[in-house]
Amino acid sequence: MRTFASAILLTMFGASAHAQSLQLDGKFGYLGEYELTAEVAAPASNANKEFSGRMTVRHVGLCSHSGPNEMDGQIKLRFTDATSKIAATLSFDGHQCTYGGRMSETEVGVLVCSGDAVPFSIWLK
Repeated sequence: MRTFASAILLTMFGASAHAQSLQLDGKFGYLGEYELTAEVAAPASNANKEFSGRMTVRHVGLCSHSGPNEMDGQIKLRFTDATSKIAATLSFDGHQCTYGGRMSETEVGVLVCSGDAVPFSIWLK
């Protein structure tokens, strides 16, 4: 899996003159009760390996919660190395959250929102 992610990253950061875009999926919450989908793009000259775009967060948990079941927001991420390590900022429903860790469907990191920390995973679709 790591080899696959590295191959994708090398392809993305090659000598392309076209804008790059990625499809992302993710989940967060103690029971994975929220999922996110996003499409992010990078400028043609992307020396900083930064991407940004629209994101949708959906409540998919069985328990009730306060707030809407679907929220639109923005996501910004920066690849910090060639092995899928990222720094990300998610903004939605008046919250600003940060994540630093690997981009992996199976590896769980921590998303920090207003001082609260919840399990988080994000990966390439």
